Amino acid sequence: MKQQSALFDRIFSQERPVWITLGVSLLLLLLPFGIAYFEGTLNVILDQGRVRVFLLAPGIITYIWLISPVMTRRGAEVIRAIRPLVPMDDESFDRLVSAATRLNPLSELAVFGVGLILGIAVAQTSGFDENASWLKIYWFLSAGFMYGILAWTIYVAVASTRINAALHRQPLRIDIFDSTPFEPIGRQSLLLALVFVGGITLSLVLTIQMQSMASLEFWGGYLLMVIFTALIFFLSMRPTHSMLVAEKKRALEPVQQHINRACRELVKRLDQSRAPDGLAAEINALVVYEQRIQAARTWPYNTSMLRTLFFSVLIPLGSALARLVWENLFP
Repeated sequence: MKQQSALFDRIFSQERPVWITLGVSLLLLLLPFGIAYFEGTLNVILDQGRVRVFLLAPGIITYIWLISPVMTRRGAEVIRAIRPLVPMDDESFDRLVSAATRLNPLSELAVFGVGLILGIAVAQTSGFDENASWLKIYWFLSAGFMYGILAWTIYVAVASTRINAALHRQPLRIDIFDSTPFEPIGRQSLLLALVFVGGITLSLVLTIQMQSMASLEFWGGYLLMVIFTALIFFLSMRPTHSMLVAEKKRALEPVQQHINRACRELVKRLDQSRAPDGLAAEINALVVYEQRIQAARTWPYNTSMLRTLFFSVLIPLGSALARLVWENLFP
């Protein structure tokens, strides 16, 4: 199985030694305070309580850096699980995966560039009025890089669904009673939803103020976050659900035809005062089989995944409240 490595994957998703991951993460988080220290404004930032504001951009970038390898592993798990269902040789399958996962590096850079420009524009409207030149440059660039990497991440995440669509277009050998090969798709969808929740949690913890809790805009935005999280989860699995529904319908049709035929024959024999000769038992067996098909799952998730999704949407609010309570108790 040969997946094409997108430029994003080569930068963010490669497995690296723990010391490199921790070192880069720590460097990103400490960089703004190092700049402020050398410019002599660190005490001002600390006294004004602006530490969290300066942690937002490096925090989000570090979060993406840490979570990207996990997302890549989930995608590879989906391909491995569905591979036995695809009736083609390994070479043809590798070509299919390669074509579906290939991304144009120029497109990736263009998306990053658009996000970079947007981030700098947003930073210019944030009212940052520090006189320290290097810290101001950092403020603009960090916001630009955060928006650029966010846009890049979304682009790659959306593009990565092409492999699922390509696999679903193949004549898969599906056992309607066994949805196990498709459960990795459910886990991938859950991970995408949790990644979104994690980003929102980090943003709220670092930026929320006490007065925001009394704002209708905050609660409206939080409700939209909950809805969007659910949409990410279910829409990511929608193609698989549609495929399994079609397979269930295909499996039901001949069984229902046999039931209808047997029922008509049974009524005919009864009208003619003839013995059923086992037709009743045949009908009962067919009905049981029909019920088994109708009960087959068409969504590749389980109760545990739904429970995790439900509690995950409470994490951002709980984390933000915990931070506010802590600050009030220990100002």
